[in-house]
Amino acid sequence: MNKFTATAALVAALAAAPAAFAIQPSAVPETGTLSKAPVGSTVQINGTDKFGDRYVNFFRVSDDGSLKLVDQVRQSDD
Repeated sequence: MNKFTATAALVAALAAAPAAFAIQPSAVPETGTLSKAPVGSTVQINGTDKFGDRYVNFFRVSDDGSLKLVDQVRQSDD
C-alpha cells in the first residue's frame, strides 16, 4: 500500500507543477482575422512575453479567417 501512496503523491506533484513546454499565454499576440490568407495555411508571428523572452507563434487560418494557435517555440540567445 505504501508503494501506491508514493505513486499517487508523485503523480499529484507532477500534475501540479507547470510543464516546461507549456504555451506561455503572455507571449501569444491578440490577432484579428485575415481576409487574403488561404484557409488552412500557417502564419508565423514573432512575439515577446512580459519577461522579455522571445517566442515564435504558429497559427493556422480557420474557415472564418481567424487564427488558431498551433505551436509556440521559445527563441534562445545561445
